[in-house]
Amino acid sequence: MTRSHRGLRFPLFATSVVAMLVAAVALGVQQGLVDMARFVGRLDIFLVLLAGVVVAELLDVVLPNGQMSVSYPLYVASVVFFGPLGAGVVAATSAVPQWYDKSESIALKMFNTAQLGLTAVTAGLAFVALGGRPFYLGSGSADLVPLLAAGTVGAVVNLGLGAAGMSVYKSVSLRHSVESIFVPMLPSQLALGLVGLAVAQVLVSIGISGFALFVVPLLVARQTYQRSEELRQAYADTIASLVGAIEAKDVYTKGHSVRVAEYAVAIARQLGVSEQRIGRLEWAALLHDIGKVGVSGGILAKCGKLSDDEYTEIKRHPEIGARILKDVQYLADLVPAIEAHHERLDGLGYGQGLTGESIPVEARVLAVADAYDAMTSTRPYREAMPHAAAVEQLLSGRDTQFDSAVVEAFLAASVSATPTGAGGARP
Repeated sequence: MTRSHRGLRFPLFATSVVAMLVAAVALGVQQGLVDMARFVGRLDIFLVLLAGVVVAELLDVVLPNGQMSVSYPLYVASVVFFGPLGAGVVAATSAVPQWYDKSESIALKMFNTAQLGLTAVTAGLAFVALGGRPFYLGSGSADLVPLLAAGTVGAVVNLGLGAAGMSVYKSVSLRHSVESIFVPMLPSQLALGLVGLAVAQVLVSIGISGFALFVVPLLVARQTYQRSEELRQAYADTIASLVGAIEAKDVYTKGHSVRVAEYAVAIARQLGVSEQRIGRLEWAALLHDIGKVGVSGGILAKCGKLSDDEYTEIKRHPEIGARILKDVQYLADLVPAIEAHHERLDGLGYGQGLTGESIPVEARVLAVADAYDAMTSTRPYREAMPHAAAVEQLLSGRDTQFDSAVVEAFLAASVSATPTGAGGARP
């Protein structure tokens, strides 16, 4: 999570999660789910799991929307060994390293600790409610349902709280949080839950020495997450380099691509586009003018009216951009939006001569975002247009140049111009 929470909203939310944890623990105590004699008898396993979750958290992977750790299997193993309360202690202990991070707020530390504790306690309560018996793992096929329930409930609670927490902390919609955290991470979390069941079974059958059998697989899982994130970051760095190349060729586009991306993302969210598609749209927006690297710098910087030949050349930049990106495997899916971002609904745009619904929706979004930023930014031959005048141009172009639904989404998103006075370019 970023640190952009506002006012008391997140501290109050964190406090409510702590209160839910206290209530869940109280329920476990009320149900008498503590067997101290057996707990002491397996204190060695408890200490191994405690150490394991702390190490796992120290080796977590930083992702765009938070952190991914491989400690979840150990929470599940703790559930089936020690029940809700013992597992809650193990899970909450995994948050200890975060309390030494001075860059994080107290509210965030409270939330993370309570989230982890509540994940394990609720998984444990589900395990017991469906007939699971802590300390008695391995009694037969009757244990299967409560075991699977422990892993599933824990994953849902963990990711659900994570999505809700990000929504409040970053002041974004819950839908955005669910689509960026809960949905993509649930399958891997469920798989890690199954690993936790295997960890518990091995510890029962072999003892502490069997725990070593899972050290390498868990480290491999961690490395897989890390490599995936490093690859994602490498892609992002490549995008940034390409945007830099565009800006180096045309000084008047400095900041233009970034602003167009911000507008496009806001429009797409208003239209209800999935977060996965929004992520790709953002990249397309950042690269929509990449084809200008193949246009003469003199034309791009010309202060006067373009000649017919010059205008013909600049109209080729969507096609050039498409040629540049089509052979780059992880960017090839951006080509249709980039190639068609200067098409018009009435067919009078330039590119492939597409009309109406045949124009990709991403291209229609880019057309509005690009036009608005071009109008509200200073260009070589005129000053920036006021916001109100630019909006009037968008409204007058509905159903001819622009998709009316996209224009309405732009206005509903309350997007306003960034008055830098330095960006913008010929569309």
